Amino acid sequence: MKIIAGLAVGLVMLVLPCYAQGPGWTANSTVVKLVVTSDGSVDVRLSPDLSGCVSAGNYGSLYASVYPTHPGINRIKADLLSAYLTGSIVSLYLSDANCTFTEIILGGW
Repeated sequence: MKIIAGLAVGLVMLVLPCYAQGPGWTANSTVVKLVVTSDGSVDVRLSPDLSGCVSAGNYGSLYASVYPTHPGINRIKADLLSAYLTGSIVSLYLSDANCTFTEIILGGW
């Protein structure tokens, strides 16, 4: 019986589409990839992974983005780089379902 229940859950997980987590705060995460694109956007991949994102630099559905028009982009980029280099915990505020983020908490929430 447990095997059948496990298979049913697995089947449902395969057929359900992936949706982004936004808007709202991400789970406490670590930065595993950081991309600064040619237009000045910053794409970031976290662990645990996000899903269903539309990244600014077309890096795929696992990357959240902050755009160069954001007034705090340089500070956010510096905080992300610091978190990446030290393995520190972060949490991002996703402002929409595309995983555009506007705020970061170092140390998580």
